[in-house]
Amino acid sequence: MEAQAEAASQAQAQAAKAAADAADVAQQAASEAAAVAAQKQQQAQDTAQALAHIIYFDFDQSTIKAEFRTALNGHAAYLSQNPSASIVLEGHADERGTREYNIALGERRGNAVSRYLVVQGVSIDAIEVVSFGEERPVNAGHDSASWSENRRVEIRYINY
Repeated sequence: MEAQAEAASQAQAQAAKAAADAADVAQQAASEAAAVAAQKQQQAQDTAQALAHIIYFDFDQSTIKAEFRTALNGHAAYLSQNPSASIVLEGHADERGTREYNIALGERRGNAVSRYLVVQGVSIDAIEVVSFGEERPVNAGHDSASWSENRRVEIRYINY
């Protein structure tokens, strides 16, 4: 009878050890999965930050140039995969034209980028468009090179 009790006690101890080992393995796997998920999130955020955040336009145009589509596709992919992320599209124009015309042109440029992103699957709720017209130039020069730097939409992430 004592032998049976001791065997049962050993069996219980072995079962408890096996359960503890299984719990340790599960906890370690969960920790590793959380670390991998955090690393993937950080990589996606780094990728979004590395993309071009300024889209340039031709004079008096709001058509997106082919050279910026890859960057916009990258932003669209990031925004589609991260529903909590949101952006502000800031439209700008050069100094030529009236103040009112340039505000409208900056808005058309921002809306063009917004439409492109929505077509790529981004929620319209993640996008806000603001126009500054000619009011915030990055280059204060008065030549074609300066003006080309000011005809832009800047993509600003509110949260990643």
